[in-house]
Amino acid sequence: MRFAVQVSSPLVAIGASQFALSLLQVVFMFFYVKVYLNVFHVSQWWFNVAQALFMVWNAVNDPLFGYLQDSNTGWMRSRTAVLTRFSPFLCGSFVLLWFPWDISGSWLEGLHLICALFLYDAFFSAMGVSWAALFADSTKDARSRAAAMKYSQMAILGSVNGIAIMEKASHSLENFSAFQTGAILMALLALFCLLSAGSYRPTLPISREKDDEERLLNGDDVASSEHETGTWSHAFELTRQTVRQHDFLFIIATNFIHIMRSVAHLNFASITTEILVPQDILPRGSLKLSIFYGFCTLGPQLIIIALEKVVVRVGAGRLLLFSYLVSAIAAICFSFFSGWPYIVMLFMLIDAITVHSAAPLFNIIISDYIDEDTKRYSRRSPISSFVFSLNALFTKPAQSVAPVLIVQLLNAYGYQAYLVDKLSTEALRAAVQYVLYGTPLVLGALQYCVFSRYSLLHKPSKELVI
Repeated sequence: MRFAVQVSSPLVAIGASQFALSLLQVVFMFFYVKVYLNVFHVSQWWFNVAQALFMVWNAVNDPLFGYLQDSNTGWMRSRTAVLTRFSPFLCGSFVLLWFPWDISGSWLEGLHLICALFLYDAFFSAMGVSWAALFADSTKDARSRAAAMKYSQMAILGSVNGIAIMEKASHSLENFSAFQTGAILMALLALFCLLSAGSYRPTLPISREKDDEERLLNGDDVASSEHETGTWSHAFELTRQTVRQHDFLFIIATNFIHIMRSVAHLNFASITTEILVPQDILPRGSLKLSIFYGFCTLGPQLIIIALEKVVVRVGAGRLLLFSYLVSAIAAICFSFFSGWPYIVMLFMLIDAITVHSAAPLFNIIISDYIDEDTKRYSRRSPISSFVFSLNALFTKPAQSVAPVLIVQLLNAYGYQAYLVDKLSTEALRAAVQYVLYGTPLVLGALQYCVFSRYSLLHKPSKELVI
């Protein structure tokens, strides 16, 4: 049975699916730590256990889904079929996150956190890998990839409003039933967009469709050829080939640090404003607070959309290096004025732009690497899903590392006591400032040192096309 809405352009499919995935993920990343700690009252022990298990699960599911999609002979080899069939499960698991099993801080709510994280991340990983492969397989030069990036950022531009909407509707989580209602409505909207994107044809990777047609014309057995690659030994060989490439290692190291910065910014933006910015400037649940969060989330998307031609001319890699320099220099300069609330807000905006505008550039960089990998090993078709899933294997644990480290740091300076009496101490304020300015300074400088060794930085775009 076909979906009522039929998408004919790969750019529209990329944009629609990006909107849905981003809408769910940005709400998840921004609210889940605060909801489970402050509303569901999960204990510190259960929170750490959940993050540790979540990190292991992240390491397992991404390469599994990536290899299944690139080696499978059935529907899982289709990028859009994965989007269509998994979308109800992803949206259902997203809703499950926000309905507690217990709010007394018992083991039951810790178990709820573990189960909800596992289910949501499994379906999000499968669909995220498929989306990334669709991006790489349907775009083959710098101009088309910049256009696809523009579409995806326009989608994100719309999706990030979910934070401001949820923050305002729930009055900073004080009206949690309104938050739950909003989560259900967002899940339904995401489901519609994913089913629309899944209606795009062709459903197979473009290069793979051509490859299959050529082998059929030559009298080769497509099924037999696919069976030869669908083995564990082949998976290990692909892994060995990929992880031995220095460029791939530079990409994943830089991306790992980027995810740590992104997660830290999303998870702790509300904590930072609450402690460092007085209530008379940004009152809790106010329109001004929602507008500020809107600027922090919309600004990066507006900038990257405006820079489409610059990305084509200068290159995604060089723009990344520039953003790392800006991060480190801004952290040094603004740290001298950390006692001024408006300076804190301005720095948070600059940090949001340098962090979140960099994320879409990684899709172009990894796609360029996939093209080089296909050429280097004379592959019949690109291993897009596999490369993106290996990237996720090494980088997604950063999603768990960042919250644990920062929560431990804040708790050491009295954050748990602050949750009870709402009185911030000088020690707690200093700790929040260390996180705010130290994260972009140290990690931004480290990213610059690592990624400056990436060899494809020095190749013109035309050399990156197969």
